[in-house]
Amino acid sequence: MNKEQEEENRQLQEDEITALECIFPDSFKRDASSPDAFMYTLNLDEGQVDLRSPRKLVLRFFLPPTYPNQDMPIYEISSIYCGTKKIDNDMMDAIDAGFQSLFQPTEVVLYEWISWLTDYLEEHVKPVNDEEPVNNNDKLTIPPIENLDLQDHDYDPPQSDLIPEVDDNEEDEAHDRPTVRSLMGPNAYHHESPPKIFSSEPLLDRKSSFIAHIAQVHNVHEVKVVVAHLLQNKKIAKATHNILAYRITMPDGKVLQDNDDDGESAAGGRLSHLMQILEVENVVVVVTRWFGGIHLGPDRFKDINNVARKALDECGYINDKHVKNKQQHKKNNNHRK
Repeated sequence: MNKEQEEENRQLQEDEITALECIFPDSFKRDASSPDAFMYTLNLDEGQVDLRSPRKLVLRFFLPPTYPNQDMPIYEISSIYCGTKKIDNDMMDAIDAGFQSLFQPTEVVLYEWISWLTDYLEEHVKPVNDEEPVNNNDKLTIPPIENLDLQDHDYDPPQSDLIPEVDDNEEDEAHDRPTVRSLMGPNAYHHESPPKIFSSEPLLDRKSSFIAHIAQVHNVHEVKVVVAHLLQNKKIAKATHNILAYRITMPDGKVLQDNDDDGESAAGGRLSHLMQILEVENVVVVVTRWFGGIHLGPDRFKDINNVARKALDECGYINDKHVKNKQQHKKNNNHRK
């Protein structure tokens, strides 16, 4: 490919991205990991904020210099589940075949991919009925911190249920990112010693209870071990949400980070953003929420971040400069009043 074709590709890519940002202002975003990387969040149940398991899928794109003149975009499906349906190999193969059939050299294709994928998921992933009756007694009972028994796990899987040890080199990283749902129930991570896990005092807001769990980690495997051990506690496993986020500094200096909403839409991303701002490193945060029967609206996100920040501070992860900046901000606000 000559320089003229490369410049033509670049112009076509820029025009396509501009169009997609206008069409999907809230769903199509630039990925900070690379100037040529983008992320699209497809939510078939958008607007239904009370759904526990919305049919949502995150798609990442990378545009090579040869696109669209020669090669199609490189893509990755980051989600393990769409609603309650697991994105298995058969579904991945069907999506790949659909994407390849739509690509024609010299023609941009991302909008066609998004439209096709939306129709495909509508057909193959049925909406979940979340309007099942709820036991109000269970819903309104918030377990006190002393009854959580975080150190003495009350779940010990029988030997017949154990999953064999997995070689990290054999794991499909594109489909094996840590999520709360994937680590429920018996698994091999239960039988590894976790890093020390700190659990905060509960933050109570209108009968809802929030607790942050903090642990030092240096790789994704350790993240899974921490989450798996937390979920052995039945009270944590049965909580309304367990929001997960982690940040790990790799040996080459790059930062590996990810999050999981666990049904609390956008909460994982907000928690991850907080960790970015605070520049914390090599740590996983899980915020457990028990719903108390009163909807908190946007305040729930403040509660999640506040209990997480306080726990990170107590564990020594927050640098002095961030503490000073927060104190200065409060001082300036008081002065204005």
